[in-house]
Amino acid sequence: MPTREVRPAAPTRIEPRLGPLDAPKRAPPLLPDGLPHFRAEPRQPGAAATRPPHPPQRARSTAWLRWLLLAILLLLGLVVIAQHRDWFAHLLPSPQLDHVLDQGDRALAQGHLGDAHPPGARQFYEQAARISGDNGRAQAGLQAVGQAELMRAKTALAEHELGAAEVALKQAYALLGGGTELTTLQQQLAQQRARGVQLADLVAQAQQAYAAGHLTGADSAAGWYLQVLQADPGNAVARHGLDQVGAALARQARQALASGDINSARQQVQQIATLMPSQADLPALQAELASSARAAQQAVTQKLAAAASLIAAGHITTPAGASALDLYQQVLQADPGNSVAQAGLAHVATALMVQAHAQADAGDFSAARQLLDQAATLTPHSVELAAARARLAHAQAQASTQPVKSTQPVPAAVSPAQRQQALALVQRAQTAAARGDFLLPPGASAFDLYRQALNLDGTSRAARAGLRALPQLAADATTQALRAGQLDRAGEMLRNYAQLAPGSADVARLQHALGTAWLDLANRDLARGNHAAARSALAQAQRWAPDDARVQALAQGLGGG
Repeated sequence: MPTREVRPAAPTRIEPRLGPLDAPKRAPPLLPDGLPHFRAEPRQPGAAATRPPHPPQRARSTAWLRWLLLAILLLLGLVVIAQHRDWFAHLLPSPQLDHVLDQGDRALAQGHLGDAHPPGARQFYEQAARISGDNGRAQAGLQAVGQAELMRAKTALAEHELGAAEVALKQAYALLGGGTELTTLQQQLAQQRARGVQLADLVAQAQQAYAAGHLTGADSAAGWYLQVLQADPGNAVARHGLDQVGAALARQARQALASGDINSARQQVQQIATLMPSQADLPALQAELASSARAAQQAVTQKLAAAASLIAAGHITTPAGASALDLYQQVLQADPGNSVAQAGLAHVATALMVQAHAQADAGDFSAARQLLDQAATLTPHSVELAAARARLAHAQAQASTQPVKSTQPVPAAVSPAQRQQALALVQRAQTAAARGDFLLPPGASAFDLYRQALNLDGTSRAARAGLRALPQLAADATTQALRAGQLDRAGEMLRNYAQLAPGSADVARLQHALGTAWLDLANRDLARGNHAAARSALAQAQRWAPDDARVQALAQGLGGG
């Protein structure tokens, strides 16, 4: 019997049931018009239609895409951070960076700019810049270090420390990158280096002059050293050289004091006070000079009194060695500016001229000429002496043309050509006197031109009047120069006046006035702080008014510092 294949029962399908939705629907009741009944719901404006939920497969695909996009964004962020890690590091606090910057600030405040051992401000700020390249605080610190190096270079240049200035300028240029101020300082450094070469030559010349014993004056050791100090006030070599000059002058001054040459000693001491007022030996030397000067002054006073007595007794030039002339010459040898002795020599010269007139009247023209020559050694530019020579020449000419038995003098014959030449010389002399050329230049001065005119025409009244007017013209020129403040010219005119009118009382008065003017100038220079100019003016005041108490007081003040 055939076997019947038994098939498994087909699985029974279980339909899902939706609860009340599966319940049989009841038909809505009909309305009277036969249509089904319904209720209309109000529609919400803008309401979106409810979408059905995604199926599970599509949800899994969307989640995968989201994870992929997140990974890509994370990768891109890591790349950006790697490329701009300094900027991101700047956003984050760094204890190491802050510590390095604080060290740089402290070093800058203490003035430790770029020393490597220990590190300076520059090294700390550069380390901070390496940690955070665009750190504003580090960049500002480097700029501050550059400005500080710039100031250090300025200070070094002002103190003539050229090596330190060059180092500071290089540091400033590396940090600041240039600028007008840096360029100016570099030019100044180059100029000072060039000047240093010139100063070395000046020092060498000063040392050569010192070795040759040429201490003061033109092209002297003191002059060269002063030029060096004018360009470089802190030059130690020049200061040491001036100290050596001062010591040599002090030795010369003491030698002059020992030999009784007060005038030379005074000049040496004045030079020391002018060149090196702070020299330690100067006060003692000034005290020695003052003591010797007092003793010499007492001796001078005694000699002047003795000379006056000899003049009153008629012992003018005799006996030799004990006459008034001898005593006056001794006084002037010790004190060349002694006005009393100069006036005494003028009296002696006048006495010699009187004697010459007497000899000429007696017909002894040779003796008269010898007396006038002797007077010329005492007062060579005396107007009275020039007039006396003219009178002697005229008298001798008259005597040579006068008949032996005639009792009336016959004027010497003067040719018209000689008169014309004499008149031309007088006009030239008047022009020279108007310029102030009273005694110089030789041969073309007013004095020499008037004498030449009198030699041609001894009767020329214009020449005699012009010659006699020269002393007053020189005195007037001196006064005008003093009023105008032209002190150098006033001194030149005063020297002319003293030679044209030796022994005049106005000479001493004008000398004191000129010394006072120089003293006032010295005080003004001192008030302005110009000590060098004040010492120069004081030297002139001491020359013209050495006995003035104010001059001596200022000399002591400047000599002491």
